[in-house]
Amino acid sequence: MTTSTTARMPRAQRRAQLLELATRVFTAKGFQSTSMDDIATAAGVTKPVLYQHFDSKEKLYVEVLDLLATSMIDEVRAIGEGEGDTITRVRAGLHRFYEFVALDNSLRLFTGHELISEVVQQKVVTVLDRMAIELAGVLTASRQIGVEESRILGRGVIAVTQTTAQLLHGAADEAERVTILDTMTTTVVHGLTGFAPREGSRIPGVVLAADDASAPPADA
Repeated sequence: MTTSTTARMPRAQRRAQLLELATRVFTAKGFQSTSMDDIATAAGVTKPVLYQHFDSKEKLYVEVLDLLATSMIDEVRAIGEGEGDTITRVRAGLHRFYEFVALDNSLRLFTGHELISEVVQQKVVTVLDRMAIELAGVLTASRQIGVEESRILGRGVIAVTQTTAQLLHGAADEAERVTILDTMTTTVVHGLTGFAPREGSRIPGVVLAADDASAPPADA
C-alpha cells in the first residue's frame, strides 16, 4: 500500500493549495453553486481533509476574499507607483481592472449580487472601502480631499471600472478597445467637461467650456 502524495504535503502548503483552488472554483461557480465536495475534488483530497483546514464554506470564502483583497490592493498601489500623469495612471488602472474582471474574474466575488451571509457581506464592504480609498488616493495624490470623500470617489470609480471592463470584454477588436479606454479615461479624469460643448445647444443654463484635455494636468 502506497501513501498518496497529498497525505505527505506539509500543512501550510496544503492550506495554500486549498485556498488557491477554492478561489478558482468560487470564481467560476459563485458561492451558492459551489460545495465543499467541489473544492475537495478539485484539490484531490477528501472532504474531511478540507474541513481540517476550514470549519465551513463561509469561513473558507472569507479567507479567499482576504487573499484576493491583498492582491488587488497591491495592484492599486502599483498603479500609483507608475510613471506618467493622471491620465496615464487612470488609463492603466482601467485596463488592469479589466484584466481582473475579464481574465482573472476575481473581482466578481466582491461585486456580484449573491446573498450569502452578514459576515461575508461585511467583509465585502470592508474590502471595497479599503480598495476605494487606496484607488482614490492614487487618482487624487495631488488633490485636497478628505477620507470620506475619497471613499465615495473610490467606490464610484470602482463602479466605472466594472462598466469599462464589461465594455472592453465585449469589444469587437483592439481599435474598439482603444476607443473605450480613451473615452472612459477622459470621463474619469475630466468629467463631461473633457468633451467639447456642442455648438448651438438648446440645453437651458450655462454649459461649461471644455477642459483642455491635451494640456498637462496640474499633477503631471
